[in-house]
Amino acid sequence: MYNLLLYDRLPISTTNFRQNITRLAQDWHHSIKAKGGYWMADFSIGQDQLTRGEIVDFYNRAIGWRVVEHSYGPVTWEGEIVGLKLRLNGAEYSRSLSPEDWQNKVSVIYPAGQTAWSETTASSDLYGESCYIDTVSAPYDATAAAARRDRRLAEYAYPRSRASGGISSGVRANREGVRLDVMCAGYVFSMNRRYRETDTAAANLSAQISTLVGESEYVTAGTIATNALQVPISTEGIPTRLWDIIEEMIGMGAAGAEYAGGVYAGRVFDYAAAATAVTYYWRNETLYDAAGAPMLPTHIKPDTMVELVNAPRSQAVPGGGVKEKPNRAYIEQVEFIAPNGYRLTPRYGPALEGTA
Repeated sequence: MYNLLLYDRLPISTTNFRQNITRLAQDWHHSIKAKGGYWMADFSIGQDQLTRGEIVDFYNRAIGWRVVEHSYGPVTWEGEIVGLKLRLNGAEYSRSLSPEDWQNKVSVIYPAGQTAWSETTASSDLYGESCYIDTVSAPYDATAAAARRDRRLAEYAYPRSRASGGISSGVRANREGVRLDVMCAGYVFSMNRRYRETDTAAANLSAQISTLVGESEYVTAGTIATNALQVPISTEGIPTRLWDIIEEMIGMGAAGAEYAGGVYAGRVFDYAAAATAVTYYWRNETLYDAAGAPMLPTHIKPDTMVELVNAPRSQAVPGGGVKEKPNRAYIEQVEFIAPNGYRLTPRYGPALEGTA
């Protein structure tokens, strides 16, 4: 149903293929959101898939590698490995690309001003940028703030391995074996590794989103539908991470219309009015397309409207709210659960769960 392919980190190469890891990721699980696009994913590797040494090697090297899911041709999920948790000899070790754990470009705001940015370019060349603004209070002056910036860079510039659990050994440790949990995130999260520090005067909301997307490291603008709502980019003097601003703008919608947007295949950001017409049909715990064929779990998308075939027939709703009809469900999140399961999270009501 799907192939899971592993590539180098984007700063190293946009095309260098490493291996097909479908066999390794037998418990692969991914999610896609109407506001965000390709979201989170995870899988685990045990000694049924790799040797002890191979698991440790994967842990040491794989942070930041790109993961691409293909299903019968098209890309159906894409992201990067952002977290690794290794259980070895009764202990736990972890590596992370969270901006709280890894910062290779740092500035410090102190009572009288802000330091210049300082960057460990050797880290950026390997893993991409991870910006961090530290805020301190008195008694910091310019000298102390710069020293704090440099200390933070020295500690956090690389996604280092850190012990995160107790240390044990002997019989118990050998019995527990080796396991690696792999956490992946869509490239929408990479946008929060950079800040917007300045304001922009009011303009079309869609144009503001395009501008912010253009300031990210990996994501480019795809189809950005025009939204003429006049909105400024205003940080109110507080540097704000890019995706945080964009997410808020998506939620603004427009007069009488809701919008959706996110990062999809090829790290492309799409933005458009949210769906109001029926895309799928839910009947007897199975999701069907308009032609009556069961949907492939890997091909189901959010920002779609599902008709609940066995629900009470639709009636006109005051105000014309299509999402309020009793036989309609607007899908905000879709999950694929290998090998053939899926879960659809609607705005209202319980999740719709099925298998192919």
